[in-house]
Amino acid sequence: MATLPSPRPAWRPAVSAAVLGLSLTVSAVWGVWATRTLLALEKRQVVTVQLSRIMGDFVEAEARSGRPAEQTRGEVEAYLKAVQASVERLGQGGRTVLVAEAVVAGGVPDMTETVRADVARRMGDLARATH
Repeated sequence: MATLPSPRPAWRPAVSAAVLGLSLTVSAVWGVWATRTLLALEKRQVVTVQLSRIMGDFVEAEARSGRPAEQTRGEVEAYLKAVQASVERLGQGGRTVLVAEAVVAGGVPDMTETVRADVARRMGDLARATH
């Protein structure tokens, strides 16, 4: 006794077409998102900052200042906060900030003096606010 194959339900091709259409739509949306993300990454600017030089200069100046230890501790804390805020600000707007000592190859803009000037401004603002 031979059995006849059961006929396919009429809705099956429609479901297959809907799944295929949904898959193509999701793939297209993902492709647009991925392209936009890659182009945005391409536009990021990489810059360096010589943090060891900035901090070394500050520590050297503090050592020569002859201030009491408590006052020096407060100055160091304020300076570290100013450096952190300055580097964070520099990192906004599509920039990636690297520590210059970690960069092997050249060709990356050095923003050390920009950070140094911003930290000096912040420290001046802090000194004016406390007096």
